[in-house]
Amino acid sequence: MGSCCQSSQVPRDQYLFPDGGVYTGELKDGLPHGVGAISFDNGSSFEGHFENGVKSGKGVYRWSDNSYYDGEFLNDAFNGYGEFYWSNGKWYKGQWVDGFMKGEGQFFSDGKTYKGEFENDKRNGKGEQIWPNRQKYVGEWKNNKMHGKGQLTEPSGRVIEGEWVKGKKK
Repeated sequence: MGSCCQSSQVPRDQYLFPDGGVYTGELKDGLPHGVGAISFDNGSSFEGHFENGVKSGKGVYRWSDNSYYDGEFLNDAFNGYGEFYWSNGKWYKGQWVDGFMKGEGQFFSDGKTYKGEFENDKRNGKGEQIWPNRQKYVGEWKNNKMHGKGQLTEPSGRVIEGEWVKGKKK
């Protein structure tokens, strides 16, 4: 973090975004282009790369609640590999497309770790989740629920294989 945006000795200028964000950094044809930073009235900020006035390339976006995203941007959206850390301790590390968790990734929340496929910010596709009590499910997911073929290993070691529908064994 923080090392994404080293710049050469290029003059730094300011630009005011329509939403009130104040940009300081490199400009091209009057627009943010290159390395720069934006500060918003609500306490949020962004530091990173811009292309023709939009976030594009590596950058770090911070919210006023101390949540932050560190990763790739394209056309102002999370795109490519990135890591999002929520202020409540949750985190996601993986692929993003147009601002959504999509593709391979890893998500941690409330002691549970999921590693697998995502679609529209949800566990969708094949994946593995491990609970704090060491229970483990390996199989198919749909809309954040075990759905399809899978195998659940209980903390006792007992294995349950089969078909799951909306989180319940069929």
